[in-house]
Amino acid sequence: MSLEVFRTIHKLRYVLIIVLVISNLAMIAQAWEVDDIKWAQGKTGTLYWGDKLENGNFTVEAYDFPRTDIKGNIGTRFVGIKLYEDDVLVVTESLGIFNNFIYDGEIRVTADDLMQSTDIHWQDDTYNPWASVKMELRGIPELKVTITTNKDTYKLTDSKISATIKANNCGDAPLEDGELDIDIDGLKFHHSCTNKTTHYTYDSINNSETITQNIEFEIPSHMKDTVHNITASIKGIDQKEEEHSFSGSKEITISNMITLTKTIDDSIFMKDNAFVHLTLINYGSYGVKNIELTDTSGDYFELVGSSPLQWNLDIKAGETKDYKYSIRALKPDKDGYELNKSQAKWDVGGITYNQSSNSPEIIVHGSKIILSKTVNPARVDINGEVTVTVTATNNGDVRANVEIFDNTPLPDNVVLVSGDTFIEKVLDEDESVSLSYVVSGNTQGVYELPKAIAKFNDLQEYRGEEMSNSPTFTSGDPVITTESLRPGETAVSTPTQTPEPTATRTQPGFGMVAGIIGVVIAILYKKKR
Repeated sequence: MSLEVFRTIHKLRYVLIIVLVISNLAMIAQAWEVDDIKWAQGKTGTLYWGDKLENGNFTVEAYDFPRTDIKGNIGTRFVGIKLYEDDVLVVTESLGIFNNFIYDGEIRVTADDLMQSTDIHWQDDTYNPWASVKMELRGIPELKVTITTNKDTYKLTDSKISATIKANNCGDAPLEDGELDIDIDGLKFHHSCTNKTTHYTYDSINNSETITQNIEFEIPSHMKDTVHNITASIKGIDQKEEEHSFSGSKEITISNMITLTKTIDDSIFMKDNAFVHLTLINYGSYGVKNIELTDTSGDYFELVGSSPLQWNLDIKAGETKDYKYSIRALKPDKDGYELNKSQAKWDVGGITYNQSSNSPEIIVHGSKIILSKTVNPARVDINGEVTVTVTATNNGDVRANVEIFDNTPLPDNVVLVSGDTFIEKVLDEDESVSLSYVVSGNTQGVYELPKAIAKFNDLQEYRGEEMSNSPTFTSGDPVITTESLRPGETAVSTPTQTPEPTATRTQPGFGMVAGIIGVVIAILYKKKR
């Protein structure tokens, strides 16, 4: 073997090694196969010469078509396609009918249909070729992760927390090598749970497929309402080995291990007392000391007895404490009252914890009289007549006998012209009764009328008394100073008449005489000097 042949063979060996290295690198760079790619639903459009069609960040342009011969016939049908990615030209290709090309595994462009030569009528039509082009983007997995629980809020009296994690692939391609991880936020698996893991793997989750995992947890003991956030995340790769990740979460609340409940009778009559019952229960796994329990009777009730609504207690795990007291309603209300919440407070390790009760409602049956007093008109001339009307309405739900008294002495300079100032009637629920009389003011001024009184009683041994408002009326046109005004009134003054100036009369000739006297006095004074 000659030296030249040896050198040639040696060079070929190096070339072969380089080719193999490049080939391996290419295989490493593209481990995916085109046939494995799933394509999403495409976008199709009819393109004429120069037209463009977009899908995602890709654009195709029909830049070329076959020419016609001298007889107007078309030879081989095709369409010249330019493909742009983000407005940058990446592919130039010619496609026959049903032909396609794939760019970088990201898009497939297909010529679905082309104009036929029989569509040309040379004598009548201008040659305007077209192509039906379809653009299909690469399908990618899209998973919707949801977490559902049997409740949103849990008490220690509940048996367990049941959670269901679902991941539905609503994308256009499978997710491969999937890994599901669940963060249970400090919760502990229930003793009967058969699935005590938070990590799961899947070879593939196909499009339209749903995976499901069920987990059960113990309900922890907390000294305050505590929120736990259960989260699930799933990740994997697509056909091009690109990574995708998806997640979902669900918040649940664990109620305070110490519960405070307040109960009361559903309804009472005004003659009755209502019994309030406070119940404190420790559902936790350990006891609590020095709990301060307080309550209030509210604005519409008074406490029966003198004992303050305050208690100090210790409570063991699983123990129940009960406290009772009585209240009396001050006024009836057929729609019911909502009581104040009772409060429990305690300290553990320098941290203060609180728990509130519910707000129970109670209906108080009885007659409820609303008394009003009006005047009409509110301004009259001196000795003008003003009609005063007093109306009592039973807003309660028990019939009552009502007596209206409005015979309190009237203000000075106000006289009763006519009418009665007393009336009595039995009123049903929502029934009213009125009395009217006429007064007048014999001097100008602003007069405030006294309050009317309504006394009532029902057959449930409830008696009461109500007073009306004190309306005012104005007689004449008085001057009102700011100091004498009541809240809400405005000063009104009577205009003062300005006297017209009186003309000064001058006697005829008086001015000339005064002038002569002045001249004479001046001459005498000069001679004397």
